[in-house]
Amino acid sequence: MASLVLSLDGELIREFEITKPRITIGRRPYNDVPIDNLAVSGEHAAIVQIGNDLILEDGGSTNGTLLNGASVEKQLLKDGDVIEIGKYHLRFFAGKTIGAQPDFEKTMLIRSPFAGKQLGQADAPPAAEGASPLDAPTNLDPFPTTFSPEIKTHHAPEPLMAQAAHVAAATPPHVLHYALKVLNGKQSGVEIPLTKPLTSIGKRNVQVAMITRRPHGFFLNHVQGDKFPIVNGATLNERPCPLNPDDVIELAGVRMEFLAK
Repeated sequence: MASLVLSLDGELIREFEITKPRITIGRRPYNDVPIDNLAVSGEHAAIVQIGNDLILEDGGSTNGTLLNGASVEKQLLKDGDVIEIGKYHLRFFAGKTIGAQPDFEKTMLIRSPFAGKQLGQADAPPAAEGASPLDAPTNLDPFPTTFSPEIKTHHAPEPLMAQAAHVAAATPPHVLHYALKVLNGKQSGVEIPLTKPLTSIGKRNVQVAMITRRPHGFFLNHVQGDKFPIVNGATLNERPCPLNPDDVIELAGVRMEFLAK
């Protein structure tokens, strides 16, 4: 899902997911993205979905709306674009179009050879021509010939699946805890817990990145600086990078390991 990350002077404030065909940005509190600053108009700008595109529109604001440093009235948004309203920055992260349906694997229906038949009827040989129906083998006995009535009085052993279910129910689920472990410098060995929806890392006015916690995982986003973060030796781009356990992040001269334990 597409989102906007609001920041001021490199400090991350909040992430806003774009969940409606039209969202508004402005000083008044009823806006979808409220910015309480006198340089921001009451209804400063809006983002409108047209087809699969998201369009930034200035709402006739007093101080104007900048996109990547240029004044705009209406402009198509691209992943990584930075909207400037007063001193505030809104970085746009593209995602799936609102209302798009995920692709699911198709399930094949395999018809059982026993479908529509009673127990014992499957693959029964046909009766000989002219023979009485009573002469034909029926195979309707659901128990083997060695079945003994005495066995009925004993409790059957619990199925393995049921036993496993009882064990699983008795064992509390393991909750993962996520953190960043500093690997070099004066703070080497220090662990930074990732418990908030947004965690900013780096050095202000040098290089800043943001780790976003979402329902389907953690993502690293570049926020500020000429150089992009490095993950496992590869330099990132404007797109959010999903994080996996043991990934190593390099940012502003500091190496950190992403932990899940």
